[in-house]
Amino acid sequence: MKLLQVFVALVSTLGMSALVHAESAYPSKPITIVVAYPPGGSADLIGRLMADKLSKRIGHPVVVENKAGASGNIGTSYVARSKPDGYTLLLNNNTLSMTTALGIQHAVDPLKDLTYIASVASTPVAIAVHPSIPANSVDELVKYAKTTKQELNYSSCGNGSPQHFAGEQFNNLAKTKMVHIPYAGCAPATLDGIAGQVSVLFNSIPNLDGLVRSKKLKYIAVASEKRLAFKPNLPTVKETKEFNEFAEEVWFGFLGPKDMPPEITKYLELEFLEIINDNNVQQELANRLISTYILNSDQFKQRMADELSKYTHVARELEMKGK
Repeated sequence: MKLLQVFVALVSTLGMSALVHAESAYPSKPITIVVAYPPGGSADLIGRLMADKLSKRIGHPVVVENKAGASGNIGTSYVARSKPDGYTLLLNNNTLSMTTALGIQHAVDPLKDLTYIASVASTPVAIAVHPSIPANSVDELVKYAKTTKQELNYSSCGNGSPQHFAGEQFNNLAKTKMVHIPYAGCAPATLDGIAGQVSVLFNSIPNLDGLVRSKKLKYIAVASEKRLAFKPNLPTVKETKEFNEFAEEVWFGFLGPKDMPPEITKYLELEFLEIINDNNVQQELANRLISTYILNSDQFKQRMADELSKYTHVARELEMKGK
């Protein structure tokens, strides 16, 4: 009997040792980062830059896979259902809190079904218009929206996106009635903007800037807390009196399925934070008109919880709908 107990204890010890060794060997194979949005946008750019840097640090391939659709919920649901071993990660943005606030149906509880790793970057929402619109400032846009005899519409990157919430809050403060036209991503929203199918665009600087420089669109203002260092001549919406509390940004962070081992979560958190705190990486993002937004795992989850509460209130107050 004593020999049996010794044998069981030995097997148990060996099993635990193997488990610890397996965890300490992480990563031992390629990692996939699921970007919840189409190729070519800010999320895709950030995901590929961070994947490249992470791959060089860990000595294993880090592959980016775009799983777009349903305002980011397709990619998010895919990762939430994945094995929580640290080999399938998600890059998403605060659309996750906003679609939840709007009650858009999906299978993921953002606070219960995901592991928060780190937030790394952000870009403010900006307002642009088609060149045919006779407005060059916030005041002029509001005046035109109130006096035009034609229905004025605005585009967003999707229902429940930061651009959608920015547009509806702008409508509320300006007392205008611009009609929301949601798109399945930021790229098609900008394409219809330059084609004149929509008059006003709520989008992000990286998606708009080249089109503004080529005079296919024109900026009105940016919804940042202060003027951007890389766009010092672009006024903020807040500089207009009626909008002195108006700010909206899109921030991006890495997540995994719930129940990821704490050791692996911490490992990835430290890796991503090391990467994003590198001056060269920050300059690469700045060159692409993207700012850093650095939060560790706990701070990132708390930010999501705070935004979920905030935007649930905003959605109810403005009677926003998920469709």
